[in-house]
Amino acid sequence: MLILLLITSVCLTLVVASLFLLRPATESFVPSPSFDVYEIENKLVFYKGKDGSKSPIAEAHARTFQILMTGQLGQSDPSLYARDFENVYFRGKSIPGANPVYFQILGPDLGRDDRHVFKANNLMSSDARNFKCLDEHLSKDSQRVYFDDQVISEAASHFRYIGKWQKTSFYKDHSKVFANGKGYRVADIDTFDYAGNGIFTDRYQVYRFNGDGFQSNSGQPVFRAMMQFQPAFG
Repeated sequence: MLILLLITSVCLTLVVASLFLLRPATESFVPSPSFDVYEIENKLVFYKGKDGSKSPIAEAHARTFQILMTGQLGQSDPSLYARDFENVYFRGKSIPGANPVYFQILGPDLGRDDRHVFKANNLMSSDARNFKCLDEHLSKDSQRVYFDDQVISEAASHFRYIGKWQKTSFYKDHSKVFANGKGYRVADIDTFDYAGNGIFTDRYQVYRFNGDGFQSNSGQPVFRAMMQFQPAFG
């Protein structure tokens, strides 16, 4: 019985190792002593801070440790992410629950595996299958919309793009209009739409976006929605 358990354990270890080696979700390479973020010395892995200090990563496995790359193949650069056969790391700290076999980089501090999305070292979404990046700061899954690490809407199915003026993109859901991660109440959200050149209309009013917010044709500012921006993680 003991021999059978040992054989089973060895087989499982080989399966996990083969998955890790044969299915890299993100391009990677082994760090060298000259690399300026992660280093391997005497079978120990270190993370180097901006001040030049080095901190050991106690749980890291030097033999399988790899730095993950970002960008297109052939034009990729080292990232702040790394992995070994057991963990994924960001800035030298492990990401709880991240699967190193399926981990992919979505942004400078945004990544996903086959089930979850992580912002830096924190769980952001448990709906990786439906997670999409809409722009540099905005993303969504099947339930929520996020601006960086803040949940700005719980109505992802109603969230849609309505236009862009200069460098600002505009979206709306069933109750609010969004610009630069801020939500605004308007007179009639159902008919609210972009007319062009920073001008918006609904059934009752005309609005102009001035860079900091909306102003209606009555001359009154459109106040931000009374909403609590909540972090995606505790």
